[in-house]
Amino acid sequence: MKTISTSIHESQKLQSFASKFLMTVMTASLHNIMAVSWAVLAATAIITLSVWATGAAINPYVGAGILGLGFIFLALAVDNHGRTARYQMVTGITLLGLALLQNSVSPDFIIVSGVLLASLFARTLFRRLYV
Repeated sequence: MKTISTSIHESQKLQSFASKFLMTVMTASLHNIMAVSWAVLAATAIITLSVWATGAAINPYVGAGILGLGFIFLALAVDNHGRTARYQMVTGITLLGLALLQNSVSPDFIIVSGVLLASLFARTLFRRLYV
């Protein structure tokens, strides 16, 4: 029986330009993927909480909280300038309207306000983590 033995020589050039570039790209993309994942997870949690609050018997308390958030967004709009102030003013007025609709028409408007707040929170969280 004949055996053939060979020796495997490991390359001493492990840190080439291509591997450094590839690691940088992979690290950056993993950072972006994690930022998106955290933003989606937070938005999903807020929407799930609003759906749960719709079924619970805490309708007046949630309505008061949404009304308070509407006033907070209007106060933030007074302090800011430009496009951000317009978005905050529209959000504040929308939350005030949704709180009134939720108390007078149907508690299902809690879900709509939860989706609005979840999208705003996810956007803010993604901007903070994306840096």
